[in-house]
Amino acid sequence: MDSSEYDRTDSIPLFIGNQECSIGDIHEIFAYFLEKKINTDILFRVKCGDGWIDFSAHKLILSMWSPVLADMCYKTCKESDDTIIVEDILPTTFDAMLKFMYGSFSDRQLKDFSFLLKLYKAASAYEIKELKDLCKEKFFCSTPNKSNVFMLLDAAKLLECDSLIQRCYKILQVKTAEVLAAHELCNITPVMLMTILELPRVSFTSEYELISWVLAWVKNELLKDSSQQDYKKTFNGILVDFLPYLNFLNLSAEEFAKLYQNRKSDLMSEQEGFSIFMNIAIPGSHSLPSWCPGTPKQREYRNQNSDSLRSLDSLSNHSLLFT
Repeated sequence: MDSSEYDRTDSIPLFIGNQECSIGDIHEIFAYFLEKKINTDILFRVKCGDGWIDFSAHKLILSMWSPVLADMCYKTCKESDDTIIVEDILPTTFDAMLKFMYGSFSDRQLKDFSFLLKLYKAASAYEIKELKDLCKEKFFCSTPNKSNVFMLLDAAKLLECDSLIQRCYKILQVKTAEVLAAHELCNITPVMLMTILELPRVSFTSEYELISWVLAWVKNELLKDSSQQDYKKTFNGILVDFLPYLNFLNLSAEEFAKLYQNRKSDLMSEQEGFSIFMNIAIPGSHSLPSWCPGTPKQREYRNQNSDSLRSLDSLSNHSLLFT
């Protein structure tokens, strides 16, 4: 519909009530009534930080789309106070949800996967099936890459889409280092890190390189959290949940000694370090720490060299660290 059909001096567009008005105009009519708040009969007050943002709407239109909103409008809301408090979704998400029901929703908003996931959750909570299906379709057709793979993986698990889950895991395994570099240390969450450590294959060249990256991440987390007033975490306190997933027994004596020497007591106790070192030298010679699996999870690496040798001279030299 051409914008020239609107009379800007009137409160409603000229095509309303026009005999030439077709069923195809209904969405534009609804959108106009929403934008201008014409004959609205319900107010949603949506939490926004320390304040609130108000959205006016029409009970009948919302009820056609959502049984949850229908109950809120006609059962929960008292006639004397047609105001509903919303604290479970963000104003931007609520606004997009409203515009979808009024036919003025823009597909451009669906390009942001973070926003799309929030919108899907809102559509699920309010049982707006058509909006849920639209969000699901966008996710299913998406191509994982190093920038969006974690977000798509979260969505795929929520939607129980096995094909998308497998595509995400493939990217994480083949381009592990690139994915982590794209997100930077400060943006990697503990959940993301655990996802990486549970992979059967990574694109790091060795376990040593992977562990070194994990230790760098822990150091960054320590610095990031230290600005908080009630900060009480330690390096080992952050690392402890991930220790069982680090295959120290797959390191050479030289690699382990280097890692231990750099962090020492921050990494683990001297007794734990000695125990692991001796098991690298002579498997089964000492009791391992409780968090260290006797048979570490096998992990494949890029350019993996299965013929890595440990020399007795190297073992002898580095054992001095624990004496």
